[in-house]
Amino acid sequence: MKNKVDIEVWGALRESFSIILHKPVILLPMLVVSLFSLFVDSLIEIAPDQITSLSDIIPLLKFVLPYLVLSIAIYTLVEGMYPLMVKNVLENKEIELRAAFGSVVRKIPSLIGAGILVGLLVGFGIILFIIPGVIFAIWYFYTIPAIMLEDRGALDGMRASKVFVRNKMFDTFLLQLIPILIILLVTLPLQLFIPAVEEIVSYILYLIVMTWVSVIPAYVYIKIYPKEIRRVKGLRKDLKG
Repeated sequence: MKNKVDIEVWGALRESFSIILHKPVILLPMLVVSLFSLFVDSLIEIAPDQITSLSDIIPLLKFVLPYLVLSIAIYTLVEGMYPLMVKNVLENKEIELRAAFGSVVRKIPSLIGAGILVGLLVGFGIILFIIPGVIFAIWYFYTIPAIMLEDRGALDGMRASKVFVRNKMFDTFLLQLIPILIILLVTLPLQLFIPAVEEIVSYILYLIVMTWVSVIPAYVYIKIYPKEIRRVKGLRKDLKG
């Protein structure tokens, strides 16, 4: 019996992206996030013009910080909708936005708690020579699917993600890296040669890729996790035998 269940990276990327192509309604929750992010970005762009001394920074932080915190909260809650929507698609059902949102509302403490903890770990890890941050990002890539699909709490979801990814570190790293590279490969030439349309194209690409990044862990977890459970049960039977 195999010691692990492998992720077919290119297959997972292709199939998860095809979900967006065939069910573009799945873009709507991330559209809310991206529009709010544009609003927050506009506030941050205005802020430097209002700074004339160090004493001006604290009032601006009080003004901008709540919007930054709110944008993180909105993103985390929207992330919570994707495992349920992807599950709808894989079960050949219509995407139920209202039902997904209702389930997210019931899991707000777990989602926000996990979002804060993972964000802090990844942030501190990046400060500490980058590599620890990358490792934390890989470990907890499947936290939201674990919380939403298995009704786990924040810490339990993080533990489940870490266990799930134990033998899939490099594959999971590729699942995170490749969408980022695609953004760079498309936007950098636009910035150099067609700056007039770069901002519009970048926004559309950002919306699609951010949705893709939310679909990928949900798709992989739904596809691979049941196989992991069967593998573990099979190993236990072998040991008992």
